Amino acid sequence: MYSPIESIFHQRGIEALTQGDTGRAPPIFHAHSLAPVRVSLPPLTTGGNFLSIWPVREWPEPGLWLQDGYDSYAPPLFVLHNVLVHGSAGILCVGNAVVAESLAHTSPERHGYRALSRGIALPAAAHAGLRLSRGIHITVLAGAEGDYDHAMLDGLARLAAVPNNYLAAAETLLVPQDGACQADMLGFLDLPPSIAIRPVGLTETLLIETLILPLSVGGEAAFHPCVLDFFHGISANVPPSARRLPRRFAIDRRGPHRRGLRNETEVLQALVRQGFVPVRLEELSLAEQVCLFRQAEAIVAPQGVGLANLGFARPGCIVVELMPDSRVDWRFRNLAALAHLQYDCVLGRARKPWRPLDEDGAGTEWEISVQHVAAAVAQAVGAAAKAA
Repeated sequence: MYSPIESIFHQRGIEALTQGDTGRAPPIFHAHSLAPVRVSLPPLTTGGNFLSIWPVREWPEPGLWLQDGYDSYAPPLFVLHNVLVHGSAGILCVGNAVVAESLAHTSPERHGYRALSRGIALPAAAHAGLRLSRGIHITVLAGAEGDYDHAMLDGLARLAAVPNNYLAAAETLLVPQDGACQADMLGFLDLPPSIAIRPVGLTETLLIETLILPLSVGGEAAFHPCVLDFFHGISANVPPSARRLPRRFAIDRRGPHRRGLRNETEVLQALVRQGFVPVRLEELSLAEQVCLFRQAEAIVAPQGVGLANLGFARPGCIVVELMPDSRVDWRFRNLAALAHLQYDCVLGRARKPWRPLDEDGAGTEWEISVQHVAAAVAQAVGAAAKAA
């Protein structure tokens, strides 16, 4: 039974909604899509040795490590009319339908809706009596907006797929009120002066007359080259840092509330002996993070959101990612390949039983061979020196 004080929206894919019902105009117009691009993936010098003999769990599907390239996502641009925009995740409701793609990385508890078997229910009070926001608006709202990499790659980076004439015509840009570092990112982007930034609250609901929706620039981590335009746009407006920043560094993810790489201290000690400086990204401003990655020669890091900054690194930079066998995720390998970085990885062992992939893996404990990490880093640095 549904509550009479709720509005029910049935879940439908966005492509289906562009077809419309018989005799009616479609509620969503597919304006265009960027052409997909083939991106080369160099072989994994060290990582391949592990992956050829270890049982691992790859995301989003097994066997991807063997591929020599990926076909990028073809970022589509949609135009929606008279649409409800719900919450900082940008849940989209048109007519009696909720756009299925807009529910990604959302949760009923956080974003203020009730999940149904075929859709969602919104409190009627959330949108009763709403005034129509006239004009043209652009949305980069997305779920998991509190996570740095999602706020960047699944959120603001979508602006790279919006043509300049659409940007010039828009009156407002909808962004999450509490999006990670988004205020700083927006400050470094060259947006038209006529566009106003409109933060949207966690469970706030808007009624928009015309909404421009760049759906994604990466799909399932298949990043389109336009993503680099986003990174270069920010980097071009960040001045050199007044601080002395290391050119070879290891991201330090240790902390009192983190349970991840159990022997991270030993790994960092070995990397210090190889000339790397431990860095805690949370202690740096966005501008300092941009500068850090922009001038880096070599980066070693456990799998984590900080690697979203790889888009700022210059071609040829060495990247060695450390990851548990319970979730071998190629999101940052693909980003590194797109940016022409020298990427490799080293695998560690996670405690079993492994958590389901759809659960938060932040608390998963794992351990990695210090000797394997040191050897992989030495090999990568040595190969780069020979090639120079």
